[in-house]
Amino acid sequence: MRKYDIDKQAHYFALMRPLEGIITPSFSIMYTTNSSREKWVECVIVEERYKIDNGYKLELRSIEPGYGKRDYYIEDFLSALASGYIVKKEPDMQCVEEGWDEPLTDNVHLHHSAYTLKIVKNK
Repeated sequence: MRKYDIDKQAHYFALMRPLEGIITPSFSIMYTTNSSREKWVECVIVEERYKIDNGYKLELRSIEPGYGKRDYYIEDFLSALASGYIVKKEPDMQCVEEGWDEPLTDNVHLHHSAYTLKIVKNK
């Protein structure tokens, strides 16, 4: 069996959509929609259902409220990590929302915003 070089204790950032749901007195259903905006969410690896050493899948679970979890095949996780779709957290790294205006005419500006990862030093 192949040994994977995955830091199980590290925190990772992955793009996730917020959970939405239907809650009644007898049951609840939580889901995500494609119309919700993705955000870089801090996650940890949880080995309750899958074990990395088994070489099949792993689960990234959000530590931020309002977001869920996502399962990855090990090779897909490693590929996403290598290509920047998943980012291993560095000290002082945070998800921040950036905003900027694009002038369309002299009087009309289009506002853009995006979530990005940055090193934010605490003062």
